[in-house]
Amino acid sequence: MLKDLTAVFAPQNRRLIKLSTVARDEQELLLEKFTGTECLSELFSFELSMISRDAGIELKSQIGQPAQLAIELATGEARYINGYISAFSLQGSDGGLARYSATLSPWLWMLSRRIDSRIFQEQTIEAVIRTVFEAYGALPDFEFQLSQPLKTHSYITQYRESDLTFVLRLLEHEGLFFYFDHDKEKHTLIILDHSRDLVPLPQQPQIRYHTASVTETSDSITEWSSHRRLQSGRMSIQTYDYKQPRNQLPVGMPSLNEQGNVESYEVYDFLDHYSHGTFADGEHLVRQRLEAIEVQGKTFTGHSNCRAMYPGHTFELTQHFDHDRGSAEDRRFLLLSVRHEGCNNYLSDEDAGYTNEFECIRHKIPYRHPITVPRPLIHGPHTAIVVGPQGEEVFTDELARIQIRFHWQRGDSLPQGTTWLRVAMPSA
Repeated sequence: MLKDLTAVFAPQNRRLIKLSTVARDEQELLLEKFTGTECLSELFSFELSMISRDAGIELKSQIGQPAQLAIELATGEARYINGYISAFSLQGSDGGLARYSATLSPWLWMLSRRIDSRIFQEQTIEAVIRTVFEAYGALPDFEFQLSQPLKTHSYITQYRESDLTFVLRLLEHEGLFFYFDHDKEKHTLIILDHSRDLVPLPQQPQIRYHTASVTETSDSITEWSSHRRLQSGRMSIQTYDYKQPRNQLPVGMPSLNEQGNVESYEVYDFLDHYSHGTFADGEHLVRQRLEAIEVQGKTFTGHSNCRAMYPGHTFELTQHFDHDRGSAEDRRFLLLSVRHEGCNNYLSDEDAGYTNEFECIRHKIPYRHPITVPRPLIHGPHTAIVVGPQGEEVFTDELARIQIRFHWQRGDSLPQGTTWLRVAMPSA
């Protein structure tokens, strides 16, 4: 057994999947197997099963610490997955080996641990998100890659929400989406407003369709399916602005998705007061909502051993009996999600292996994430304190609005945290 354990804990450089953690020497953790999911506009999560010669690793010594997976590709390069350990468990010990499990999460997951209530005024969504991230010091690593400037919002409220829920809600509302880019040292949150400029997989831009094993020269797609789902065919909205109460700015638009000889069902929604101030703004909003619907109209799923796959990138499908007849544009697909599964062969004579399941759309179809994060609700009347400059008995603006501060607002939120409110007066 001692000889076997010595072989097991030899250097990892000959393993398909290598794990790097803060554990060292006798506490070294070796990856036995892992599963994980990556999706556009969702947090990735990987479940790791590990072995060690030490059954006494202090669990809290691993919590919040960085970890890295390095998956060896067919070319000999590595595909890296970086994250932080958000859960760590001892599963048992037998025969000189201790078994541990861990969850690997992105830095963005840390925002789920903090809940706040506050108000932002006259800021863009990007500015608000940057302010939220500032509270986490050097932890956030992110980039905004926007093709158009974002509009300024007069009033944005975070109410009894985690910072994570708040950020995800703002991104969805603004039509923004994201993915995580990994390298050897870190992972970066990439935030975008359009999918047209997303680039091919850097380590395998072309993937062929055929039955293959992971040991072949080039990884391939082994199963491929296409799916159609009936979607709504039209979107209409209107809004209300007390500054122009007679103009509700109704906007309607048909879907560009061709679904065959079926009824064009309409989605009508009153999104919010002041949701759009002009007809052009309303058209932009409707187009974004329609794109989120159209994405779900036709999708493709498959199985592969392509270790280079991850969401937010495209690939060209080759040697498929159906798609080879189409144009190069029709053979280019955008990855929406990838579910990974891999194992090493430390404790068995079987080969190490890797497989995945994925979902994609044609890259020419604009991607937009659906609205899934609910807004927080306030039930019943909501009271506040009227505020103003010291010495002013009545303080109003040009629209006769008063300035208030909600009871749940922190004292350090003034003056930015106050807001102007119209006054309702009783009348006979």
